[in-house]
Amino acid sequence: MALTDDAFAQYQEKGYVVVEDVLNEDERATVKSRLREYTHGDREPEGFATQTEPAVERGDVDIDDPGNAVRKMEGLGMVEEDGVFRDVAHHEGIVSVARELLGPNLKLLRSAAMLKPPEIGSEKSFHQDAPYYPIRPLDHCTVWIALDEATPENGCMNVVPGGHTDGLLDHETRKYDTDIVVSDDTYDTDDAVEVPMEPGSALFSHCLVPHYTAENTTSDWRRALIMSYMTARSRFTLSAEERPDYVDSHHITGESFPGCV
Repeated sequence: MALTDDAFAQYQEKGYVVVEDVLNEDERATVKSRLREYTHGDREPEGFATQTEPAVERGDVDIDDPGNAVRKMEGLGMVEEDGVFRDVAHHEGIVSVARELLGPNLKLLRSAAMLKPPEIGSEKSFHQDAPYYPIRPLDHCTVWIALDEATPENGCMNVVPGGHTDGLLDHETRKYDTDIVVSDDTYDTDDAVEVPMEPGSALFSHCLVPHYTAENTTSDWRRALIMSYMTARSRFTLSAEERPDYVDSHHITGESFPGCV
């Protein structure tokens, strides 16, 4: 799978591009079934953490099943310990585009599942992905893969076109430790464009692109996988002892380099 010249130019100028039909129906069904095993079955997470919707965690909302409140799974253990997620991280349709954007030598920085449960899926305010990860250069690519139809009503991505050229913005912690967002007066929703997506499509976005997702007001799930890729020449700016537990790397393709991730 290759980007057209126009698609490549859009990523450079606007900081994002959507590639359609990256995962087929069978691949999506396999991933959604595996997610369900973790949220509603007896499969235990290995090497990654799960997060519950804050309103449920606080006791503001009652639910019938704890699985209906899972908001996020996060950690490279998803890829290193589970073959279903590993297949997505190494999927040629995704990796080929990442190679075009970042070069032939790639490592995975992040794997996650972002879930907005029906009716209680909460918003995520404007933020950039870069502040979460102590690496340089700040040019890694987040791939947001829609497993369900993503709409404005259920919390599709909203991005600020060209916002990656503003550099690294100041962020603050809000409702919980990893709720890192920019101040409310930095952007208005009118500054962003909605990016509705069909199941199986993938949004490739620069780590400095500001973005947000609204709450899910529908009766359907809005599920997505995230795989973030970086050039293997990237460097961590903190030692292994200083880095947060979720910061590490996983080899994808090409060469590795001494002193790099």
